[in-house]
Amino acid sequence: MIKKFIFPLFLFLVGCTSPAPNSNTVKTVPPPGPKPAVPKSLPVPWNIKTYIGANGEPTEKKYIMFEADGKFTNQTVSNDYLRAVIVMDKASAGILLHQSGKSNPVKKFTGLVRIIMKSPDGNELEMTSSKGWNKSGGILIEKNNNDYSRFRIFMLRNKGIIKVEIHDDSSSVYHFDINAVGFSSAFSQI
Repeated sequence: MIKKFIFPLFLFLVGCTSPAPNSNTVKTVPPPGPKPAVPKSLPVPWNIKTYIGANGEPTEKKYIMFEADGKFTNQTVSNDYLRAVIVMDKASAGILLHQSGKSNPVKKFTGLVRIIMKSPDGNELEMTSSKGWNKSGGILIEKNNNDYSRFRIFMLRNKGIIKVEIHDDSSSVYHFDINAVGFSSAFSQI
């Protein structure tokens, strides 16, 4: 009689216990986390512009332009605001410096100006100029002394931030950075 009672009890106990789950078949899925942010593309710092003719109408001649904030020091101020504008076409380039405000007139230079540019990888370009970009002022980087070609090649070879330091004959020093990203593409369109 015990056999009749133990056998069904055995079947009952075996049926009530389930085997341990196979660790390979049970996977826990972590809750979904936040989606990674899609990086916004930065604006290209080099703008393509068109020269305006004598009649006020756009010409076919194009140039590229870059603007940057910086600092300047002279005999009366130290680390004052500077707005630097780089203008470049197929024949020449210019650096226009606005001291103490964006809307202030372009700085006119009367003597020799020394320009030193340093690339992120440590390469350096040094140029000199004694000519203004135009009658309003600025600095002309021209083809005649080969500086324009060296400047163009220097810009085409760099993709990062270029440190610029300019010294004039009155002991003023100007500092700003040029972002070379997009230069090659913009220059190819003029």
